[in-house]
This record gives sequence, C-alpha cells and structure tokens, in this order.
Amino acid sequence: MVEIARDFLIPDEAESLSQYYGFSYLESLIYHENVDRVSIQKKGENRLKDPAFRSFNRWNLALFKRELAGIRQKMSVRLIDELKGAGLFANNTLFEMTCIGEYVGVVKKRDKKKDRDNSYIFEYAIDTLDTGYVIDAEKQGNHTRFINHSDNPNLLSRWLLIDNLPRIIFFTNRRVEKDEELTVDYGPYYWE
Repeated sequence: MVEIARDFLIPDEAESLSQYYGFSYLESLIYHENVDRVSIQKKGENRLKDPAFRSFNRWNLALFKRELAGIRQKMSVRLIDELKGAGLFANNTLFEMTCIGEYVGVVKKRDKKKDRDNSYIFEYAIDTLDTGYVIDAEKQGNHTRFINHSDNPNLLSRWLLIDNLPRIIFFTNRRVEKDEELTVDYGPYYWE
C-alpha cells in the first residue's frame, strides 16, 4: 500500500512532521560539544561595538520580538513532488516584514567534505565575520528546513545577535498570499 503524503500544520503538528520526515524538531539552536561558544560570543560582542550595527540589531530584535519569543505564524509543510520534495507554505496572507521563523539545528564545525551533500547546512557567521561553524538542520531542525530556493523569493534571511550569539531569521520581503510557497534565494555559493 502506498502512503499518501499529507500536510502538516506548523506549529501544531511539529512532532508528527518530524516523525514523518525522520528528524528531531528543535525550538532553538543546540551547540555541538566542539563549538567554542565563548569565542563566538567575543566576536559578537566586538561586532556590537559598531554603533550602526548595534542600532540595526536592536531595531530588528524589537521588530521580531514576538516571533523570537515563540509566537508563530500558521504554516504548512506540504509535499510538492518527488524531485523537489516538501516545501513550506503560508496558511494565511502574510504582510511584508512578517517573521516566519528562525533557522535552527546543530551548530558544529564546518567540514566541507562531509557537508558537501547536506542540503540543510547554513553558514553560522556574525554578519560578514566567519566563525568556522555551520548550522546543520539535516537530523535536527524545525519547519524552516523546508524552505526551498527561488530566483524570485518572498523571504529574506537576516543575522541577529542575541546574547552575543548569531541567530538567523527568515521574514517576508513582500506580501505573501494564502497557500503560496515560502522561498528564499540560496545564493551563488550554495550551487557550487
């Protein structure tokens, strides 16, 4: 008997979603034991010494305060097709600058050989400062791991510092209609 793919309502069915797709659902980042959090926090602290960046960071933290506190928009993960797999969809109309979530997973050391075929890797940097780490959402992550690429995306990602540690959030860059897929431009480095 062939199993029929189903939609999963986020955040209500997060546990069922993770069981169906074989990953552990996380609410926030976790750090691998080899991650030097103190070093990352010092880089973040230094970055916040720049008044323009500090103001930018403070403004974004205020803008996305509700979402960073765990209040989520209703979204669905739906199977698109066998080639593309699943995607994340808006369940209601979303206005420009609506936060749809933080990219979470395991923060670990970058391993270019092992990570080459992992589609769930996101660079863990502080603005433009490389930390040498990545966020890996392949086995542990949340609904944002289902955001697919588009050349005309309706989402942007933004780096923020919370407790001097980088966090990545996704937000809409225009009005998104109900049942529209939520997408982001992966950038040129992803395709290398």
